[in-house]
Amino acid sequence: MKDRAYNFFKYIGEYSLYGLIFFLPISNALLEIFVILALIGFAGRKIIKADFGYLKFWPNICLIFFMLFSAFSLFNSGAYLNKSLNALFGKWFQYLSIYIVVQDVAYDKKIFKRVVSVFLLSATLVVLSGLSQYFLGVEFLRNRSMGYIDGKTDAVTSTFTHYNNFGGYIVVILSVASALFLSSNYFRVSEISLLIFTIFSTATLILTFSRGSWLAAIASFIFVSIISKRNLKRLIPVFLLIFIMFLFPLFHDRFFLIFETSGDRDRLLYWKAAIKMIQEHPLLGTGVGTFMANFSKYLPNLYPAYAHNCYLQIFAETGVFSLLAFVAFVASFIYLGIKKFIVSKDYLLLGLLTGVVGFLVHSFFDTDLYSLSLAILFWVLVGLIFARLRVTNK
Repeated sequence: MKDRAYNFFKYIGEYSLYGLIFFLPISNALLEIFVILALIGFAGRKIIKADFGYLKFWPNICLIFFMLFSAFSLFNSGAYLNKSLNALFGKWFQYLSIYIVVQDVAYDKKIFKRVVSVFLLSATLVVLSGLSQYFLGVEFLRNRSMGYIDGKTDAVTSTFTHYNNFGGYIVVILSVASALFLSSNYFRVSEISLLIFTIFSTATLILTFSRGSWLAAIASFIFVSIISKRNLKRLIPVFLLIFIMFLFPLFHDRFFLIFETSGDRDRLLYWKAAIKMIQEHPLLGTGVGTFMANFSKYLPNLYPAYAHNCYLQIFAETGVFSLLAFVAFVASFIYLGIKKFIVSKDYLLLGLLTGVVGFLVHSFFDTDLYSLSLAILFWVLVGLIFARLRVTNK
């Protein structure tokens, strides 16, 4: 009876994880449902058989300190204490739970392969939907129309509400696909299929006109080329596509706008507001989840917004020690992942690491860690990396 109950919750957790990953870029409502089901499956299994040994991993100490200093920031929340409690327990602890569940469920090697297959299947549909949006005017998964930049330039958003969010997602899947393509016959997937997928992903990334996403993709390519030390001639068709598209003024003018302050006026103002908050509360911040609540004190003439720089926002809301703990956590598992790749030549692990690197670069210019789907994507990636480290160790 006990074994039956355990297997029941195990299957709930496993298939909820597949659903979570598949619907992550498609539907926030279904995403939240599968998150809840995955947590129920996890809780049921742990009640029957309490096994938390995998959490005794030194990078998690940094994560504990990050959550601890985030909790300490509540002392500065003041009138916005309810917002802070909701952000701490309703968001950050939820993300932490997802990270724990993913690495627990995906520890099984077969499940891990299925997770990656579901991830690539979902990503393929989202990429094709983005291309449909550009060429036909409407994407077929959510029936969304094109986004607009400055009210004039069409930008692909696919299933996302904003082209920057879609760009952040594409950077991750392009990173994973590129790393897998550099390996040979991984999962017996046709190299031609991977190449086509990589080309299509690159095209949709460019069509987002998201400069932060472009920079993040460049950083990812540099990272994977340095770590893999593989011949990048295999990616020549991708580089050729990028070169051809950037021959058009529409694309290269948008790219060079990166180096003009006028092109990011509002974002720079958001950063200045964050810096002012940091100067007033450098140790514990203004309180987790209070950035937008305090926004009008520093920029009264602008509508409240996120900082559009996740690191500045973490610093502003929870203080310097929280930011240092988060950076240390990220640096620790990237270091361990690179170290393991050098020994194992596990290109799937490299793809996940490259995806995280691209995500972190993109987070410097946007709100990725504060967007539901992208934040969950990040913690799923981190959970998969830790699970992969355990699988290869086994």
